[in-house]
Amino acid sequence: LIKRTPAPSILLSCVQSARPATMSMHSPQEWHQHTGFNMGQAQTTQGRALRQNDTSHRSHHETHNENIGRYNTLGGALEQKIADSSRLVDGLQRRSESLENSVQKTQHSLAMLHAAHQAKDPQIQLCLWRLSRREKRPLREQVRDPAEILLEQEKATLIETQKKLGDAMKRTEFTIRDLEDKLQEVRHDIDHKTQALGIDQTCLRTTARSHQTAHEQGRPGTQVPGGTVAGAVPSHRGVNPRLTHHETSRNEGNRHTEAVRLGHSGGAKEEKAKMLRDENNALIQRCQKAADDVAAKTERGLQDRIDENQGCRNRLSNEIAETRAKIDHTKETMAETRAQIRALEEPTDNAATCASFRRQRATREHVHDPVSTRIQEHQMSTHRAHQELLAHHAEEKANLQDLNERLERLKDDLRDKTGALHVDGDCLTHQAGHHTLNMPFSNPHDSHGTLRGRRHDQTYMARSSMQHIGKSNLGAIAGSTF
Repeated sequence: LIKRTPAPSILLSCVQSARPATMSMHSPQEWHQHTGFNMGQAQTTQGRALRQNDTSHRSHHETHNENIGRYNTLGGALEQKIADSSRLVDGLQRRSESLENSVQKTQHSLAMLHAAHQAKDPQIQLCLWRLSRREKRPLREQVRDPAEILLEQEKATLIETQKKLGDAMKRTEFTIRDLEDKLQEVRHDIDHKTQALGIDQTCLRTTARSHQTAHEQGRPGTQVPGGTVAGAVPSHRGVNPRLTHHETSRNEGNRHTEAVRLGHSGGAKEEKAKMLRDENNALIQRCQKAADDVAAKTERGLQDRIDENQGCRNRLSNEIAETRAKIDHTKETMAETRAQIRALEEPTDNAATCASFRRQRATREHVHDPVSTRIQEHQMSTHRAHQELLAHHAEEKANLQDLNERLERLKDDLRDKTGALHVDGDCLTHQAGHHTLNMPFSNPHDSHGTLRGRRHDQTYMARSSMQHIGKSNLGAIAGSTF
């Protein structure tokens, strides 16, 4: 076991508590020790203060030199920034003037497209009238027949030409807006760079004055042993110079790159606008030629459709006659079937009567003999024949109803085709200016070199073949078959 010795402070407190109250509290040795401790602490503090004063004086010189160095660096950066901004503003100003010229030329091309687009309206109105007239055909006849395909091809060609012109107008309008947006972006960037250039120039003048003031007022009065280099920036002060230089250089490089990109993008849009203007001129010529090439095809298609319709009407008339013959024959068969059904009533009643009589036999004689078998067989045979005849009669009745329905459909089809024949003949013999649309070529005295004149000069084959089919006797022709 280790015997623990009481601490001196504890022993001193015990001794002090055991002394009388009139005795001194400290011994001479303690008094000397306390005084020596205080002097040692004072000397330590004096040494620390001396070292701090030296450090502070050195920091004063370093701060002054760093300030001067930062002023020099800032002045050089501002001068370089002003020179770069001036060069960028000059380049963007030239691009702005070039964009304004491109906008004016593209607007003139848009006006030409608009005039060509309006020039297609008369031909489109004539084609749309013919299509709307054919839409009044009976619903059964509203099919995409060859004549309809040709009409739709004519319509599609005319509409496509106008659509192409309209699309070109939209592209041109979009290009104009794009050029104007780019022009606005360039002007906006010029304004920003001009404003930033003015601020940088102000900062350069302010920095020069502040540099002179700081150099005169901030020079330290105490010299530091070893000295420092005026204008030098200590490597251990401030932020990381390499990181800061890298970031600022990258930002300035991005600024230059963005300005160059803005100028190049403006030039690319101008080149694109020039190509679009050339395409617009070629498109106007192609659309006019395409509209002239499709005008004559529709009339030939209508004549072919009329001939086909007349042939189909003849076949329908023959089919109606044959269907009526089948209806008469079916009615005769149904009458004969009903007679055969009525003829089975007598044997059926006879078999039932005999069976009823034989059930009245005496009990000893009431047996199932051959006569009973023959009566039962006769009943079953007549019942089976009756069922078969009923089934035949129902099928004949269904066939008759189907034949009648087919006959009505054939009649309706013939009537519809007669109405469609009249509509196609009306479309074929129709001349420009006879419809309700306001056509610019409706002058009857100017019949040469216009669409109306070409139609008026031609004597269509359909006109000679349709002279005997007028509006008054089309219904009679159709009704004579019924």
